[in-house]
Amino acid sequence: MSAETFCDPLYTKALTELVTKIVQAEAPVSFDVVSAEMLEMLGILKSSAKLKARCDYLVRNSRLPFTLQSLDGEEGEGTKILWADQASSYGILPFYRVPVIGGKPRKASDIAVQEAARAVIDIAEEQLGLPRQSLITETAKTLGFARTASTTDCYKLCEKAVDFAFNQDALSIDDNGFITPSNSFV
Repeated sequence: MSAETFCDPLYTKALTELVTKIVQAEAPVSFDVVSAEMLEMLGILKSSAKLKARCDYLVRNSRLPFTLQSLDGEEGEGTKILWADQASSYGILPFYRVPVIGGKPRKASDIAVQEAARAVIDIAEEQLGLPRQSLITETAKTLGFARTASTTDCYKLCEKAVDFAFNQDALSIDDNGFITPSNSFV
């Protein structure tokens, strides 16, 4: 499909359905990933401001639920994470995804905190508890990130995931400072 055809209003319905199918298959997924996959599927190799605006319109037209996620703590700005349904955006997901062997990890900003929180819980359970810093580092490694300096997005994501899991009462901390899954969550 050419870029001109992609922008043609005649194809809005079909392209909106494509957005919905991508999100249903890969949710939670960031807006940027959906846009890139859609353009790649249609054979459009170069993106432009006009194509980005069209992708944004198609996502809004799909009326899929989304959350804004900021790794820098700034409210109102951040990555738009799309969900297949509204209910799954509130709690810890039942899964997390890792890169294929030899593959590159997803950008940290493209991973939903709810998904990373699942990795946090699983690691805390496997290790029979870890100090906060070690739990953050191990989670980053599990998600495929090699560097875990506190200024990196992967560190910020994993830190937010630990906080999210605590807020969901999925983690507890013992007298020695070790974080483990809550009895009610295991």
